[in-house]
Amino acid sequence: MNSSTFRDFPAALQSRATRVSLPAGAVVFRTGSPTHSVFFIEVGAVRLIRYGRAGEEVLLHDARAGEFFAEASLDSARYHCDAVASMPSELLQVPAAALRDLLDADREFALEWVALLARQLRAVRTRLERLSLKGASERVHHLLVSEGRGRQCEVVLPGTLKDLARDLGLTHEVLYRTLASMERQGVLERQGTTLRLAK
Repeated sequence: MNSSTFRDFPAALQSRATRVSLPAGAVVFRTGSPTHSVFFIEVGAVRLIRYGRAGEEVLLHDARAGEFFAEASLDSARYHCDAVASMPSELLQVPAAALRDLLDADREFALEWVALLARQLRAVRTRLERLSLKGASERVHHLLVSEGRGRQCEVVLPGTLKDLARDLGLTHEVLYRTLASMERQGVLERQGTTLRLAK
């Protein structure tokens, strides 16, 4: 487990979790299957999906590294959607019963769990706000201002520029052109996987 995972994954759950490695396209669970676990993504991404009447795919959530998923099914007997790995992924699997027991027995953990879910909810809301912006440069600027550190709003990308393009709802070609344009305009500085606002 990397240091970021230790920060985001409650210590009380570490002894109860098992690691699961999945290839892209692997099914974590299906709609209607019994709720057995909650999952944390160490590496990769998992799509939570339902299907419309015509069989069309409806994306409910695109869970990323550092996030839990299936926590919404914790109080349900069955999962309410499909979960499918959208890229090779490393998950930590926590039995639902163990998590319920901890929430009942450990008030400190229960408060930590509520705070963790609140952080996750804020992050999802920020992501949705960013995706509602029309311009590619607006989305990049929003990312830096909302998630960057320091005076220059520095962001160190956890993955590749293709991963960032996917996160921003852009094609990688559009993202490359946008970053190059922002650099030429003196708005953005880029060094390897680090992006920051220009001084």
